[in-house]
Amino acid sequence: MSAVTRGKIISKFHLLEKKAELLNIEPLEVYLIGGGNLALRGLKSATKDIDIVVLSRGQFSLLQDLLETPLPKLPVYVRQYRSRWDYDLGMSTRYLHPLQGFSLDVFVKRVLNKLYLSESMVSRAEAPEEFSSHELFKVMLVSKEDIFLFKSVTSLERTRDVEDLIALVETGLEYEIIIQELENQLFKDESLRSLVPGMIHRVDLLMKQIGTVKGLIRLKEYLKEISG
Repeated sequence: MSAVTRGKIISKFHLLEKKAELLNIEPLEVYLIGGGNLALRGLKSATKDIDIVVLSRGQFSLLQDLLETPLPKLPVYVRQYRSRWDYDLGMSTRYLHPLQGFSLDVFVKRVLNKLYLSESMVSRAEAPEEFSSHELFKVMLVSKEDIFLFKSVTSLERTRDVEDLIALVETGLEYEIIIQELENQLFKDESLRSLVPGMIHRVDLLMKQIGTVKGLIRLKEYLKEISG
Protein backbone atom coordinates (compact mmCIF):
# COMPACT_ATOMS: atom_id res chain seq x y z
CA MET A 1 0.00 0.00 0.00
CA SER A 2 1.41 3.38 -1.00
CA ALA A 3 1.95 6.29 1.35
CA VAL A 4 0.33 9.65 0.75
CA THR A 5 2.04 12.94 1.56
CA ARG A 6 0.54 16.11 2.97
CA GLY A 7 0.49 17.68 -0.48
CA LYS A 8 -1.34 14.72 -1.98
CA ILE A 9 -3.93 14.73 0.81
CA ILE A 10 -4.64 18.39 0.15
CA SER A 11 -4.87 17.77 -3.60
CA LYS A 12 -7.17 14.74 -3.27
CA PHE A 13 -9.46 16.49 -0.79
CA HIS A 14 -9.75 19.50 -3.09
CA LEU A 15 -10.85 17.09 -5.82
CA LEU A 16 -13.50 15.69 -3.48
CA GLU A 17 -14.81 19.21 -2.89
CA LYS A 18 -14.98 19.71 -6.67
CA LYS A 19 -16.75 16.38 -7.06
CA ALA A 20 -19.22 17.30 -4.29
CA GLU A 21 -20.04 20.50 -6.17
CA LEU A 22 -20.63 18.60 -9.43
CA LEU A 23 -22.85 16.08 -7.64
CA ASN A 24 -24.59 18.89 -5.76
CA ILE A 25 -24.62 16.87 -2.55
CA GLU A 26 -25.63 18.15 0.86
CA PRO A 27 -22.78 19.47 3.03
CA LEU A 28 -20.61 16.73 4.49
CA GLU A 29 -18.28 17.07 7.47
CA VAL A 30 -15.44 14.62 8.08
CA TYR A 31 -13.13 14.41 11.10
CA LEU A 32 -9.55 13.22 10.68
CA ILE A 33 -8.14 11.32 13.65
CA GLY A 34 -4.95 9.52 12.62
CA GLY A 35 -1.99 9.74 10.27
CA GLY A 36 -3.81 12.04 7.86
CA ASN A 37 -4.36 14.50 10.68
CA LEU A 38 -0.69 14.36 11.67
CA ALA A 39 0.44 14.78 8.05
CA LEU A 40 -1.73 17.87 7.61
CA ARG A 41 -0.25 19.28 10.82
CA GLY A 42 3.27 18.69 9.49
CA LEU A 43 4.01 16.13 12.21
CA LYS A 44 4.36 13.22 9.78
CA SER A 45 5.86 13.18 6.28
CA ALA A 46 3.36 10.68 4.85
CA THR A 47 0.74 8.15 5.88
CA LYS A 48 -0.51 4.86 4.45
CA ASP A 49 -4.09 5.38 5.55
CA ILE A 50 -6.38 8.28 6.34
CA ASP A 51 -8.78 7.68 9.21
CA ILE A 52 -12.07 9.54 8.88
CA VAL A 53 -14.97 9.71 11.31
CA VAL A 54 -18.45 10.97 10.43
CA LEU A 55 -21.19 11.62 12.94
CA SER A 56 -24.20 9.84 11.48
CA ARG A 57 -25.41 7.27 8.98
CA GLY A 58 -26.69 10.12 6.82
CA GLN A 59 -23.22 11.64 6.63
CA PHE A 60 -21.80 8.17 5.96
CA SER A 61 -24.17 7.76 3.01
CA LEU A 62 -23.17 11.15 1.59
CA LEU A 63 -19.50 10.23 1.80
CA GLN A 64 -20.16 6.84 0.25
CA ASP A 65 -21.90 8.48 -2.72
CA LEU A 66 -19.11 11.02 -3.05
CA LEU A 67 -16.39 8.37 -3.13
CA GLU A 68 -18.18 5.79 -5.30
CA THR A 69 -20.10 7.83 -7.89
CA PRO A 70 -18.23 7.94 -11.24
CA LEU A 71 -17.62 11.31 -12.88
CA PRO A 72 -15.32 12.07 -15.84
CA LYS A 73 -11.68 12.69 -14.86
CA LEU A 74 -12.40 12.35 -11.14
CA PRO A 75 -11.35 9.33 -9.08
CA VAL A 76 -13.74 6.63 -7.94
CA TYR A 77 -12.53 5.15 -4.66
CA VAL A 78 -12.74 1.36 -4.56
CA ARG A 79 -14.54 -0.14 -1.59
CA GLN A 80 -12.44 -2.88 0.02
CA TYR A 81 -14.94 -3.91 2.67
CA ARG A 82 -17.84 -2.70 4.74
CA SER A 83 -18.62 -3.88 8.27
CA ARG A 84 -21.23 -6.61 8.41
CA TRP A 85 -23.46 -4.65 10.77
CA ASP A 86 -25.60 -1.82 9.43
CA TYR A 87 -26.42 0.62 12.19
CA ASP A 88 -25.39 4.13 13.10
CA LEU A 89 -22.74 3.47 15.73
CA GLY A 90 -19.44 1.90 14.72
CA MET A 91 -20.19 1.14 11.06
CA SER A 92 -16.92 1.12 9.13
CA THR A 93 -15.67 0.90 5.56
CA ARG A 94 -12.28 0.92 3.86
CA TYR A 95 -11.73 2.54 0.46
CA LEU A 96 -8.66 2.41 -1.74
CA HIS A 97 -7.60 5.23 -4.05
CA PRO A 98 -7.53 3.72 -7.57
CA LEU A 99 -4.16 5.22 -8.57
CA GLN A 100 -2.21 6.30 -5.48
CA GLY A 101 -3.03 3.15 -3.51
CA PHE A 102 -3.57 4.77 -0.11
CA SER A 103 -6.67 3.87 1.89
CA LEU A 104 -9.48 5.80 3.52
CA ASP A 105 -10.82 4.13 6.65
CA VAL A 106 -14.26 5.52 7.47
CA PHE A 107 -16.02 5.13 10.82
CA VAL A 108 -19.42 6.26 12.05
CA LYS A 109 -19.14 7.95 15.45
CA ARG A 110 -17.14 5.11 17.09
CA VAL A 111 -13.68 3.87 16.06
CA LEU A 112 -12.92 0.14 16.04
CA ASN A 113 -15.64 -0.41 18.65
CA LYS A 114 -13.56 1.56 21.14
CA LEU A 115 -13.57 5.33 21.64
CA TYR A 116 -16.36 7.59 20.45
CA LEU A 117 -16.03 10.86 18.59
CA SER A 118 -17.67 12.79 21.41
CA GLU A 119 -19.30 16.22 21.47
CA SER A 120 -16.30 17.60 23.34
CA MET A 121 -13.94 16.22 20.69
CA VAL A 122 -16.07 17.81 17.99
CA SER A 123 -15.99 21.14 19.83
CA ARG A 124 -12.18 21.06 19.93
CA ALA A 125 -11.78 20.15 16.25
CA GLU A 126 -10.62 22.83 13.81
CA ALA A 127 -10.78 23.28 10.04
CA PRO A 128 -7.28 23.59 8.56
CA GLU A 129 -6.63 26.73 6.56
CA GLU A 130 -6.06 24.71 3.37
CA PHE A 131 -9.74 23.70 3.34
CA SER A 132 -11.30 26.90 4.66
CA SER A 133 -12.96 27.51 1.27
CA HIS A 134 -14.70 24.11 1.22
CA GLU A 135 -18.46 24.38 1.48
CA LEU A 136 -19.60 20.81 0.78
CA PHE A 137 -16.70 18.53 1.73
CA LYS A 138 -15.67 20.04 5.05
CA VAL A 139 -12.50 18.72 6.66
CA MET A 140 -11.94 18.97 10.41
CA LEU A 141 -8.86 18.02 12.43
CA VAL A 142 -9.47 16.68 15.92
CA SER A 143 -7.14 18.16 18.54
CA LYS A 144 -3.67 16.78 19.20
CA GLU A 145 -4.86 15.61 22.62
CA ASP A 146 -7.71 13.66 21.07
CA ILE A 147 -5.45 12.08 18.44
CA PHE A 148 -3.15 10.99 21.28
CA LEU A 149 -6.10 9.42 23.10
CA PHE A 150 -7.30 7.58 20.00
CA LYS A 151 -3.80 6.34 19.20
CA SER A 152 -3.05 5.29 22.77
CA VAL A 153 -6.08 2.99 22.50
CA THR A 154 -5.87 1.75 18.89
CA SER A 155 -2.08 1.63 18.40
CA LEU A 156 -0.74 -1.74 17.28
CA GLU A 157 2.74 -0.81 18.54
CA ARG A 158 4.10 -0.75 15.02
CA THR A 159 7.13 1.50 14.63
CA ARG A 160 5.06 4.16 12.93
CA ASP A 161 2.41 4.11 15.69
CA VAL A 162 5.05 4.67 18.38
CA GLU A 163 6.66 7.41 16.28
CA ASP A 164 3.28 9.12 15.93
CA LEU A 165 2.73 9.09 19.71
CA ILE A 166 6.23 10.44 20.30
CA ALA A 167 5.67 13.23 17.76
CA LEU A 168 2.49 14.23 19.58
CA VAL A 169 4.16 14.23 22.99
CA GLU A 170 6.98 16.39 21.66
CA THR A 171 4.54 19.09 20.54
CA GLY A 172 3.51 19.64 24.17
CA LEU A 173 0.09 18.24 25.08
CA GLU A 174 -2.48 19.34 27.64
CA TYR A 175 -2.78 16.07 29.51
CA GLU A 176 -5.69 17.25 31.65
CA ILE A 177 -7.76 17.43 28.45
CA ILE A 178 -6.83 13.80 27.70
CA ILE A 179 -7.76 12.73 31.22
CA GLN A 180 -11.06 14.65 31.20
CA GLU A 181 -12.02 13.20 27.82
CA LEU A 182 -11.30 9.67 28.98
CA GLU A 183 -13.36 10.30 32.13
CA ASN A 184 -16.26 11.50 29.97
CA GLN A 185 -16.05 8.45 27.73
CA LEU A 186 -15.91 6.06 30.70
CA PHE A 187 -18.92 7.77 32.26
CA LYS A 188 -20.94 7.11 29.09
CA ASP A 189 -19.61 3.58 28.46
CA GLU A 190 -18.17 1.66 31.39
CA SER A 191 -17.01 -1.14 29.06
CA LEU A 192 -14.20 1.13 27.88
CA ARG A 193 -12.45 0.49 31.20
CA SER A 194 -11.07 -2.67 29.59
CA LEU A 195 -8.85 -0.42 27.45
CA VAL A 196 -6.99 1.03 30.43
CA PRO A 197 -4.32 -1.71 30.90
CA GLY A 198 -3.29 -1.36 27.26
CA MET A 199 -3.05 2.41 27.65
CA ILE A 200 -0.80 2.01 30.71
CA HIS A 201 1.45 -0.30 28.69
CA ARG A 202 1.72 2.25 25.86
CA VAL A 203 2.51 5.09 28.25
CA ASP A 204 5.28 2.94 29.75
CA LEU A 205 6.57 2.22 26.25
CA LEU A 206 6.62 5.92 25.44
CA MET A 207 8.52 6.83 28.60
CA LYS A 208 11.12 4.16 27.81
CA GLN A 209 11.57 5.76 24.40
CA ILE A 210 11.65 9.45 25.34
CA GLY A 211 12.33 9.56 29.08
CA THR A 212 10.38 11.16 31.88
CA VAL A 213 7.61 13.54 30.82
CA LYS A 214 5.63 15.17 33.61
CA GLY A 215 2.34 14.93 31.73
CA LEU A 216 2.82 11.24 30.94
CA ILE A 217 3.55 10.55 34.60
CA ARG A 218 0.30 12.31 35.55
CA LEU A 219 -1.59 10.35 32.90
CA LYS A 220 -0.14 7.04 34.09
CA GLU A 221 -1.06 7.83 37.71
CA TYR A 222 -4.63 8.54 36.64
CA LEU A 223 -4.84 5.35 34.57
CA LYS A 224 -3.55 3.28 37.49
CA GLU A 225 -6.14 4.90 39.79
CA ILE A 226 -9.03 3.90 37.56
CA SER A 227 -7.69 0.48 36.66
CA GLY A 228 -8.78 -0.83 40.06
